[in-house]
Amino acid sequence: MPTTEIDRERDEVVSTPGSQDLAPAASARWQRAADRLARYGWVVLLAAVVAALVGGMVSAATWEPPAPDAEVAVPGRDACPDPPCFDVGGEGLPGLRDLLMTIPILGYLLAVVLGLPSLLAGVWDALRGRWAAGGRRLLAFVGPTLLFVGTEIVPHLLNPCFWALTLGGVRLPELYCAYSPEWGADVTDRWHLLDHALVGALPLAALYWWALRRWRLDIAPVRFLRWPGA
Repeated sequence: MPTTEIDRERDEVVSTPGSQDLAPAASARWQRAADRLARYGWVVLLAAVVAALVGGMVSAATWEPPAPDAEVAVPGRDACPDPPCFDVGGEGLPGLRDLLMTIPILGYLLAVVLGLPSLLAGVWDALRGRWAAGGRRLLAFVGPTLLFVGTEIVPHLLNPCFWALTLGGVRLPELYCAYSPEWGADVTDRWHLLDHALVGALPLAALYWWALRRWRLDIAPVRFLRWPGA
């Protein structure tokens, strides 16, 4: 395994006279394991973003308008206005179209879980005065967590349908926007998944990749699609 900047900083501390005890050597092993899991987390996160983009495009391409007499779900009134609705035993069991949404979410969550050891390793470094190394290790947990949360929040904060109606009183084409006196303006169901992928997941993943390239090159090397350890 190539020596990283974090490894070199830790080795300098260990090589200091009076610091060669068993505790730093023992921590180095599990911290290296945490770094490796962080590299796997980066690959999983990339795969989840690609799945979100593909799922959004498939959802838009295969979307069919509801029947004229079908009841339209209204946010805040219906029990589950935005699928997937995991109502085991009822009529809310997830279908194939729900997988287009759930697979990327599961990928984001897995990347967060793979970053948990880096959170512990970063705190371990910080408690021992290795602030720079600790901060870089924390990035492997903070990045996927912010991406997971931001993918859900950012598209709603940057909702063009809402801002055009609120600031300028302009109603964008209903092919893209849906309007209701009860819940305002939002992106239609047809483009909803793709909107979350393009406005949320993709730019946040690019920002995380930039941060990794700046502070954690061992996680996102030049060949950033390379499988860890290859």
